[in-house]
Amino acid sequence: MGIMPVAEAATPAASSIDKEGFNIITSPLPLKLTTAPGRTVTIQLRMKNQGNQPEGIKVGLMKFGATGESGTPDLFNLTANDTYASWVHFSPSQFVAQPNVWDTITMTINVPKDAALGYYLAVTFSRAAQPGETGATNLNGSVATLVLLNVDTGHEKRALQIVSFSADHQLYEYLPANFKIRLHNGGDIYIAPAGNIFIARGNKTIDTIDFNDAGGSVLPNANRVFTVPWKNGFPVYQETLIHNKPQPDRHGQPKLHLKWDLGQASKLRIGHYTAKLLVVYNDGNQDVPLQASVSFWVLPWKLMLLALLILVALGFGVWTVGRSLMQGARSGVSRYRRPGSRRGR
Repeated sequence: MGIMPVAEAATPAASSIDKEGFNIITSPLPLKLTTAPGRTVTIQLRMKNQGNQPEGIKVGLMKFGATGESGTPDLFNLTANDTYASWVHFSPSQFVAQPNVWDTITMTINVPKDAALGYYLAVTFSRAAQPGETGATNLNGSVATLVLLNVDTGHEKRALQIVSFSADHQLYEYLPANFKIRLHNGGDIYIAPAGNIFIARGNKTIDTIDFNDAGGSVLPNANRVFTVPWKNGFPVYQETLIHNKPQPDRHGQPKLHLKWDLGQASKLRIGHYTAKLLVVYNDGNQDVPLQASVSFWVLPWKLMLLALLILVALGFGVWTVGRSLMQGARSGVSRYRRPGSRRGR
C-alpha cells in the first residue's frame, strides 16, 4: 500500500515524502489511551503539509499488530469482525491542508459498555483522490499514527517474562557492545516495560544504561526484541554519516569508523565485564522486577600489541644502553690497570 507505519515508540512526530512530492508530518505518536467501558475519549491529532502546494487529505482507519519481533508494526485493513471501527469518528475526516500550516483533527472514540481489553488502531493520513481519479485514496507515502487503546475493566492479565538476554559477541575489540533483550507478553493487554542495564567489572558497577526509555510496548501474546548498545568507551565505533545519513558497507550493513576522542581516554575498556539487566513492569497491582545477566570480554588487541611492542622496544633500548655503559666501564678499568705496571718504582 505504501503506508509508512511508525515504530511503536515515544517519538514526537512522523513524516513521509513520496516521489510525487506528498510531504506530511504528524504529531503526536504513538497515542496510548486508557479508559473504562461506556466512556467517550476525545483526542487531538495534528498534521502539517510540508510541501509547496495545497494537498487534499483523507483521514482513515486501519488496525495494526505484531507479526515480527522488531517492534515495527504491520498494518491491516479492517474487516467486518472489527466492530470497534464504528466507535471511531474524525472531524474533519477530509480537508485541504495548506503548505506549512498545522491542521488539527479531532478523534472521538465512543467506547461501548461491553468493550474490554486492548484495541490497536492506526490512523492514516493520505492524499485524497483528485477530481477525475478513479481510486478513492492515493496511499503512496501515507503516514499511520498508532493508537493503543486500553479499555480497563479491572480483569486484565499482565504477565511479562524475559525469554533471553544476550550480547551480539562474546569478545569485542572496541565498543559498542549490543545487547538484545527478548521479552514475551503472556497477558491480554499491552505492556510498556522499563529498567536499566548495569555494566560491572568484577564487583564494581562502572556504567548504567537505560532500557526502553522510548516507552515501546510489547503486544499481547507476542515477543519483542529490544536492542540496547553500550557505547561509553574509548575508542568507539560510530556509524559513518554523510549529510546526516548512515552509509552502508558492501554487505549493506552500516559503515563504521573508529572515533578517537582523547578526552574520553580514561574510558578505555579492557577485561571481563558482566551486563546485569533489570526490567520492571506493572502487573496491575505492583511493580514486578525481572532480572538476567550476560558476560563478555573487551580486548583491544591492537592497542595491547602496540603497547607490548613499545615496551619491548624500550626494554631493548635500556638493555642496549646499559650494556654499552657496562662495556665502557670495563674498558676504563682495563686501561687504568695496565699489565706490568707497579707502584713505587
